[in-house]
Amino acid sequence: MNKIYPVYNSTLETMDNFFLSTHIPIKAFDLNGGCLGSIGYEDQLEKIFEINHVYEEGKKQLLSNLNSTFTTLQTRGKLSFTITPICCKDINGGIFIMGPYTSCRCRSTKEILYKPSNCIPHLVTLLHNFRKDQVCLKFKKAGYDGLYFSPYVRRTIDYIEENYHNPITLDEITEYLNINRCYFCTIFKKETNKTFTQFLNEIRIEKSKKLLIETKQSILDIALQVGFNNANYFSMSFKKLTSKTPLQYRKDVT
Repeated sequence: MNKIYPVYNSTLETMDNFFLSTHIPIKAFDLNGGCLGSIGYEDQLEKIFEINHVYEEGKKQLLSNLNSTFTTLQTRGKLSFTITPICCKDINGGIFIMGPYTSCRCRSTKEILYKPSNCIPHLVTLLHNFRKDQVCLKFKKAGYDGLYFSPYVRRTIDYIEENYHNPITLDEITEYLNINRCYFCTIFKKETNKTFTQFLNEIRIEKSKKLLIETKQSILDIALQVGFNNANYFSMSFKKLTSKTPLQYRKDVT
């Protein structure tokens, strides 16, 4: 029986769409080894995954080449697993692991699909495209109609989703987009009804809610983890958006 674990945000929807399209089993993990989701795995495949220490070896292999968008782990039985960051090249957001599959046609079975090695980059692209679609859908549900975002604003939202935990400045964004600062501020405010800083802070606050609910980390640790440089500014921004302090929010929802 396929196992599906609880998962948050757009990750499970991404995995579900990928599995329905390719029939390749897929898992997602955070960097601490916690399973965020698993689709398409029956008992036999779980054993293959565990025996080959796929998460540990795949993470190690991916970390050794951070410039790559994916890496493929080969097992002794000529089975393959492909590992890619959930957030494109940013491994801090966790990793997807697709497989097992085989690139050797004679090893193909009902459980182990044949996928030529030259198809793998396209499958990785498909997976990340599914994720981007889910991110756009999430913003649309929140009142931001991503279908009408200009390419500059869409690229900015993708960039924020992948880098919110790092310092992000307006100058950095405009340099990344190669666009005039004043023009960018104008179109971003027009399309989102928020300034760049307001939008960025809202994303960070939403990310912090999960940590407040699911962990016992200090307010300072959570603030730093989602990209705020001090706890006071984080608490002030959190209360402005939710009418509660982070501690009040944690107390009310846990």
